[in-house]
This record gives sequence, C-alpha cells and structure tokens, in this order.
Amino acid sequence: MNRLRSHHNHNGSNHPCSCPTQYHSGKTRGFRALMFGFILLLLAFPQLVFSAERTTIIYPELSAPYKGIFDSILQGIAETQKNDVHYYPLPRDYQLTTLQQALAENQTDGIISLGKRGYHAAKQLGTETPIVAGALSILPNGISGISLSADPNILFARLKSLVPDCERVFVVYSEKNNGWLIPLARQAAEENGLQLVAYPAKDLREAMHQYRNLLRESNQGKDAIWLPLDNVTVNDDVVLPLLLRSAWDNSLPVISNKPAHAKRGVLFSMYPDNYGLGQSLSEFLDQQPSLSGKSQVIPLSKLQLAVNLRTAAHLGLSFSLRQQEDFTLTFPTR
Repeated sequence: MNRLRSHHNHNGSNHPCSCPTQYHSGKTRGFRALMFGFILLLLAFPQLVFSAERTTIIYPELSAPYKGIFDSILQGIAETQKNDVHYYPLPRDYQLTTLQQALAENQTDGIISLGKRGYHAAKQLGTETPIVAGALSILPNGISGISLSADPNILFARLKSLVPDCERVFVVYSEKNNGWLIPLARQAAEENGLQLVAYPAKDLREAMHQYRNLLRESNQGKDAIWLPLDNVTVNDDVVLPLLLRSAWDNSLPVISNKPAHAKRGVLFSMYPDNYGLGQSLSEFLDQQPSLSGKSQVIPLSKLQLAVNLRTAAHLGLSFSLRQQEDFTLTFPTR
C-alpha cells in the first residue's frame, strides 16, 4: 500500500506568448543577453542548479512525546522546501520493497531520512537519488547528513561569551563516535581564542581514567570541560556525577549537548532546535549535487540554549539582559 502523503507549494508565474512585431528584434537581443548572464550565474554558483521537485521524507512512525519532535522537524522541512513534499512514515515492520515502489511511483528526486529507522532504510535503498539524513548522531559513512552534535564553533563562541576568562576546553571522546568532530573542534577553539585539550578513550574505564587526569590538570577560572554526544565516554550514571561534584568543588564550568545535563548542574547545554534542523536539512538536500556525489556530514548549527543559573552564580558569573534573551531554558525552573 502506498503510504505517501503530500504537501504542495506552487509558485505561479506568467509567460508571454507573443510579442509585437516591431519589438521582436530588440526583445530577442535582450533575451539573449539575459540568458547569457543567467548561464554565467549558474557557472559561478553550481549549487543553484538543483532543487528537488519531489522530496520524500522517510521518518519513524512514533507516538508522543517523540512524535512532537519529529513533527517540528517535518514542519521546518515543509516550510523551507519550494516544491512538493511527500511523507512516508515507517512502522517498525516496514517493508523495503514497498518503500522502493512508493518512491518510484512518486518519481522522487530527493530524500530526507529522519532518525535511526529512516537512516537504516535509506542506507538499504541502493539509489542514486540525493539523500540527506538527520535527527540522529550520524557519522561520516556514505550518506550526507546533519549530525545532532552541536557545531563546536557555536558552542565555543557561547562559552567565551558566558565565561570570558576561559582559556582551555577539555574533552574526553571516543574515536568511533567523535573522531570526525575533533578536528573541527580544534579549529573552532582556535578561532574563539581557546585551546582544545582532547583525550581519546576506547571504553568507559579509560574515559574515567582520563577524566581524573584532566581534573588534576585543570585550573580554576581558566578551564572548562565539554561533554559531547558520546555513549562511550559520557555516561549519565557514572561520569556525570563525578564531573558535577568535582566541577562544583573546583569552580570548573562544564558544558554539554544535552538539556537534561543543564537541569542536573552543568553550566549550559546547547541542543537541537528541531524546526531549525528541518530547515537546515531542506537546504542541505538542495546542495547535494554541488558536492559531486561525495557524502558530507556536518554538525548542527540550529541550536537552543539551556543554562543553569544556580551553577552560574556558584561560578561567580552574571549575565546581561541581552545574554539572557538567548536562553531557551533556565534551571532551576522559576
């Protein structure tokens, strides 16, 4: 059964059918000049050539509260796409052949996959149709996408604005999950007047060893700890309590990619703006042909900010009204 649902955006235009004879020669010269200029524009900006006319979004069929997250992403995509958007919700027991048939019947020329279920389905399609993935911590492995990992440049710029005296950022990471992100983070740290000190760890035991080392090396008022999205090195039951206790005792800012961490005591967390993620995925899909078939994974730039004001007060930090306007969430809740 074809499960596709569609959303249409139409941009109307008027096309002249004929021109008066006395203006024909001048119109022709003007048209040629216009076309020549347009061709030069396309050569200069090849990414303008493509815009998916029929985009299909593949996403997991979920109930509340997760459905609300995906609904916001879908809205961001639909309101950014200039052409037809079709929706294909995937049940747990989806059939790949049914999905392939629906995509063929719809003549889909651009695909956005969401979540792990959508991503795995997209990986199995074996199609040359441009695909971008989102709403998961995607790694570079053959499909372009936007990871849920916060863009380090935005993260460190925020750190520098809220903690101006910070000079170094410590991070413990697994090569498997965040090896691709660390070079970007090093460059971002340098651009924001910071030094990134990165410790690789293969497992939780090694991660705990690295955390104890960096806590001994850290300087009060000058250093911070970054907790990326990494299920190997960032454990909410073991790592987080250790860091929060030590960071509180040593007045050491901790920053994170999970809003729940801000609630528990890290200074601030930067987490996905779901509607903005949808917008970014739509724009990223239109850029795919300019990448010449090469897949590219980028961090998320559409972010929201959660700040723990109790932790900030303990660190001796105060924020201007302008800074507070950017806070999406604050803890403790008032």
